[in-house]
Amino acid sequence: MPPNPERRAQILDAAIGILADVGVGGLTHRQVDDRAGVPAGTTSNYFRTRQALLEATAARTVDLHWQRVEALQAAVGPLTRDGVKALITRMLSDPDDQARRYTLARFELFMEGTRRPELRPFLKELQGAAVKSATLIFEAGGFTPTAEQMDELSRLLNGYVFSKFTIPGADDEGGLVDRLLRAFFET
Repeated sequence: MPPNPERRAQILDAAIGILADVGVGGLTHRQVDDRAGVPAGTTSNYFRTRQALLEATAARTVDLHWQRVEALQAAVGPLTRDGVKALITRMLSDPDDQARRYTLARFELFMEGTRRPELRPFLKELQGAAVKSATLIFEAGGFTPTAEQMDELSRLLNGYVFSKFTIPGADDEGGLVDRLLRAFFET
């Protein structure tokens, strides 16, 4: 019987949830079966090895990020420069639960990529999607960012979010965004 795409997505979404909740160390076939509510052995039927499961989870994370980019592209109309600042500030200060969990899973994958070079192509694509998201927002606000600016800004914002999730106390997102806008775009 050919693989069921809905079941495959269900398994990978459960794997992403495990990454967010307990980290890459908790990503086992058995844990994914339990989290996905599928019969024991289902995950290993789809992904024979833990490495295959990890790579498929990374690929699913990339796909979901591109879906978010497409939704953002459809939703973001013209913005003022103040609107760009407000949107990015809100994204940094008050991510919804799904965005927060997705970000935690993404960070787990990035950390695992330091030990598993085979994940790096997926992570490079994930970074590309993050840059595209940021570019859409800034272009909607009338900015004309270069690809280099957007890559640098995306990496800085990722670092900020990582530290905010791991070291409580960062709470001046509006000031940070204002300083970044001035530094990158001389506004």
